[in-house]
Amino acid sequence: HVLDLLKHFIMFAEKDEELNKYILAQHQTTGVHRVVERCLDTKRSRGLVWHTQGSGKTFTMIKVAEMLFKAPESEKPTILLMIDRNELEDQMLKNLAVLGLYNVEHANRIRKLVKLLRDDYRGIIVTMIHKFRDMPANVNKRSNIFVMIDEAHRTTGGDLGNFLMAGLPNATYVGFTGTPIDKTAYGKGTFKTFGCEDDKGYLHKYSIAESIADGTTLPLFYNLAPNEMLANTELMEKEFWSLAETEGVADIAELNKILDRAVNLKNFLKGDERIDKIANCVAGHYRENVEPLGYKAFLVAVDRPACAMYKKALDKYLPQEYSEVVYTGDYNDSPLLKQFHIEEKKEKQIRKNFTRFGQFPKILIVTQKLLTGFDAPILYAMYLDKPMRDHTLLQAIARVNRPYENEAEEMVKPHGFVLDFVGIFDKLEKALAFD
Repeated sequence: HVLDLLKHFIMFAEKDEELNKYILAQHQTTGVHRVVERCLDTKRSRGLVWHTQGSGKTFTMIKVAEMLFKAPESEKPTILLMIDRNELEDQMLKNLAVLGLYNVEHANRIRKLVKLLRDDYRGIIVTMIHKFRDMPANVNKRSNIFVMIDEAHRTTGGDLGNFLMAGLPNATYVGFTGTPIDKTAYGKGTFKTFGCEDDKGYLHKYSIAESIADGTTLPLFYNLAPNEMLANTELMEKEFWSLAETEGVADIAELNKILDRAVNLKNFLKGDERIDKIANCVAGHYRENVEPLGYKAFLVAVDRPACAMYKKALDKYLPQEYSEVVYTGDYNDSPLLKQFHIEEKKEKQIRKNFTRFGQFPKILIVTQKLLTGFDAPILYAMYLDKPMRDHTLLQAIARVNRPYENEAEEMVKPHGFVLDFVGIFDKLEKALAFD
């Protein structure tokens, strides 16, 4: 077992332009072995892996790809690593390069993907799931094609999954998810697609409770903001819960579409007086409870204008350099939004400085960007002023429950913390009860 670990499960990976060494944890090594075994099983061709948010799913997928590529039994396979976000794509490609895997193609266009599959390319293809939209049927009928799909709960709903499976009818499909597949319609679809060949639907499972027991992730402490700052419950019910309940929110883009229709709720959340009160409360809480411990915080606003408003309000109560706004700018933005547009280079620097002890900024004001996939273990507190639920909520709070240790400063992060200004506590309990 130890030999196996030393031989196969030490990885070098790039993070913030530095090379780090990682030893895969037990849930990762078991997950890798199970997936490789399933891919080489001639009788079964589906699998679902739930490894809770923050437990290193990307490394597990990369290791599976490497082992399958090198396994003689797979007879020169084609391995597709399908992800659903641009920033993960870059990370994936860099990490594969660090492993010394050279048979790697980046299919950044649908035409390139179809050509690679038609030309019977052997090796690893990194692509985004939506490239399969309108994929012709039977592009390649080989059976030693192995498809690993990240965040499977949001990508295989409906047509996309059908195109994918019709295009590669004899491939093996393994779905990975960091949030448990819930009881909504699209959740059931994921089980049907990937979990049909295993009891209880999972090929391998590593739950929130297990990851906390292992110390892979930290427990989460939660507080409701004072009543006078909370979102109006009737508006929340009418314009958010009732819509989100029926539609099932699989990602932040979908969540934003629902919130765009919640005009009265948004206006309420962005009331000048309310924003000022909350900014004052956040500044006080940060100074008293977070800054003395050396940690950092996120303020999550309902949309981009709210981010800009919060920045202006926070600057009244904290020095300007304490906080930065990070959102994607648009050419047609209002003057208020344009004030906080930043160059990509500057954004990279902000992200890097935020992850470092003792450097500004200490608070990031965000609404969509950085809420998924951004890894900053020094992040301890989340001030939440955006209605969320299910997967989006779990993915967002997973930003604050990463373990962090800093020997020089004698810091060991005890838990993550959420201060909720919208009142989603009941639903949070429901979201966390997926175990």
